[in-house]
Parts: sequence; structure tokens; C-alpha cells
Amino acid sequence: MFNSRSSISISTFLSSLIGSIMRGRRSVRCGQTCEYRKARLILTHDPGEELFLGALHPAAALFREHIDIPELIAEHATYRKVLEEAGARVLTVRQILLDGTGADGKPADRTKLENLRRFAAGFLTFDTQNLSPETAGQQKEYRQSILAKTSPRDLVRIILRQPIIRLSETQINTGLKAEYSENPVMNLFYTRDQLITTAKGVVIGRMNSPQREKGCDILQFCLEKIGMKPLHRIEGEGAHLEGGDFYPFGDTAFIGCGMRTTQPAIDQLMEHDLLGCNRLVVVKDRLFSQAEMHLDTYFNIIDRNLVTLTARRMTTDPDSPDLLLADIYLRGANGVYTKTEEDVGFVELLRSRIGAAIIPISEEDADRLAGNFLTVGSRRIIGVAGQSEALRTELKHRGVKVTWVGLDNLCKGYGAAHCMTQVLRRR
Repeated sequence: MFNSRSSISISTFLSSLIGSIMRGRRSVRCGQTCEYRKARLILTHDPGEELFLGALHPAAALFREHIDIPELIAEHATYRKVLEEAGARVLTVRQILLDGTGADGKPADRTKLENLRRFAAGFLTFDTQNLSPETAGQQKEYRQSILAKTSPRDLVRIILRQPIIRLSETQINTGLKAEYSENPVMNLFYTRDQLITTAKGVVIGRMNSPQREKGCDILQFCLEKIGMKPLHRIEGEGAHLEGGDFYPFGDTAFIGCGMRTTQPAIDQLMEHDLLGCNRLVVVKDRLFSQAEMHLDTYFNIIDRNLVTLTARRMTTDPDSPDLLLADIYLRGANGVYTKTEEDVGFVELLRSRIGAAIIPISEEDADRLAGNFLTVGSRRIIGVAGQSEALRTELKHRGVKVTWVGLDNLCKGYGAAHCMTQVLRRR
């Protein structure tokens, strides 16, 4: 539901962003150099009715088990409030889509409304293959007339649900009948994966799951609307990039290569000089487990010298699929990255070269997505409630301030606090 109070805040904020462009800036600044810097601007998606079909068949929707949609919506609202209390400005996809369209009762900005209408048109399918050529042509015009009358809220519903109307002709009533289906973007609330935010700006990814392909288009539209023009969009055969595999870390960046992100996409990041760092550590995952599909499902960063890693992944057994090895690329003065080392032990790299202490995450805590926390400042994290006393004690001993949030339903899609946010700006 569109929140009028939120709309006032978002409208004011977006006006300041657009004002920056009008004053001559081609784009609005975004970027993050370090995962442990203070989170200032976060993009999320507040989930809603688009989840219904996923609740009926969770596995096909990339969920682990059945979700309670009202509970999930409430959990996300609570999480957004916690993010704001941590000092971040939180934008939602729905707010951005509706901003300036008159959905809040204010006069509509005609350009914003028409842009939304054109964008939504790409998500509405009239299947006319069973119609005569004459009737099919009429339906093309009919579709446009319907879109022209559709309210902003319903345009957003079209985007989130992707309705498909399969038409056929009859000899009675209106002369037409239809079968209705939809292809909703049920995983959009995991806004981490559709893009990455580097020190230089935003790069739109390329999803490795067909259920999630449209999410990249939606977030790109939102970013461009608020003046954050992406630097690049990953493309090409075999090139896949998902944001859960990426961490900025000062003059270093970590990126996972495995089940979801592939080497051709990583090569594109280096070829186009999009990272804004001089060292790239490519962490190679050979486990290929749905529960550990991204780097952020088993590794995370709390501070410049403190990280977490699922304990099982700390193995040095060369025959274990849990073993993590890394390739290291260095950027030369000419801007070209060169692989300088191959198959370096990731644990040893963290300890000896990064100088980081590692907090091991037990299997029990990993199953509750303990490692998928969001760092909102140095040694300040937001994590999933219900972790072991041993982990809570260790974090406290390390001087880590933790806000625990109940995310029981939100976690049923194999992601938690980190997966549900895209930090666009850190300080």
C-alpha cells in the first residue's frame, strides 16, 4: 500500500536529487568504498501481493518453504524501520515508481506518469496468436487504451505481477474470452542481487535464474528515475553477476565466483574499470549449494579487521568441496587488471594479508542465516534474531553492536538482512 506520509519524505528527497541534475550534474552521486562504512542510502522493495503464487509453490519461486505473506510484509516494515533508526535513508521500489505520478493525491508530473505508463506496458502481455489478424490488430489498440486509463497504483501492480491475457474468439457475449496468468517478480524484495554498488557507482547485473530476470529492469528504471545512472549493464553469453557475491573493502574488493556469478561477468567489471579499487579477490566456490549460492551467505565483513565465515568453509582439505580458494588481480597504472596469483587459500589471505580476525559461524547458526547480516557502520550490524548464545557472546566480546530483528518469513527465500538491501551510498 502506498504510504502518504512516506510519499512526502520521498518526494522531498527525490526533488533534491532531481534538483542536482537540473543544476548541471549529469547524475547523482552513489557508491561505496567499504562495506563497514556508515550506511547512508539504502534501496529496498516492500513485498506485497506479488508473492501469492510463490506461497502456493515455494520451490518453483526459489523459496525454501511456505511463507505467511501478511507476516512477511510486517517483518519487512519492521526491518525498514530498524534501518532508518540506524541512520540510513531507506527508499523502496514502490515509492520510487509512484513518486510524482499523483498516487499521493498531489498533481501528477506528466513526464513521470507517462514514463511509468510506458515502462509498465512492457510487463503486460495480450497473447493474440489465436485471433484473426483483424481482431489481433484491434486488441493492440485496445491494450493501449486500457493502459492510458490505468491508475499509477495499478501500473505498479502490472510491473510486479506481469499479467498475461491469452485471448480467443467466441460467437457470444463480447466476442472474446481469455485465460489469465501472471509471472510475478516474487524475489524482488532481495534487492541485493540485481546490481552491485562499487566505489565508482552502480553496475546492473545479469541474473542466473530466469525467475529473477525482470528485477534488473525494474531496479534500473528506479535508479535512472532518481538520477543514479548505472555505469554499465552486464551482458553476453555466460556472463552473470549477482550482488550477493560482491563486497567493497577499501582498495580491495571481494567477489564470489560460482553458482550465480561467473568469470565472464567478473572480467567485464575489470575490462570496463568499474570497481574503483586496485586489488580484486575472486573467491572461487565449488560447493554449488542453493543455501550458499552467494558469497554473502557464508562470508561477511564487520570491520576493517573483523569478518565472519561459516566454520565448515574454513577447511584446508584440498579434496573438500567446502574449500575456498581465491585468484588475485591487481590493477596497473594503465587501468588494466592482471591476475597475479591463483588458488590462494582464502582463510590464510584474510588472516595474513587482510589482517582480519575471523569469527566462525557454526552450522546451527548458519542454518539460521547468522552470517547474512547487514553492516551499517564499523562494528555495528543488523542480524537475524534467534542465534546461539555462543555467537552472541563472541560478537559482544569483539565489541560488535548488534540489532537483532525477527525475519522468520523473509528468510525463507534463502536470504536475510544483507540480501534484502542495496546500499547505494556509504560514508
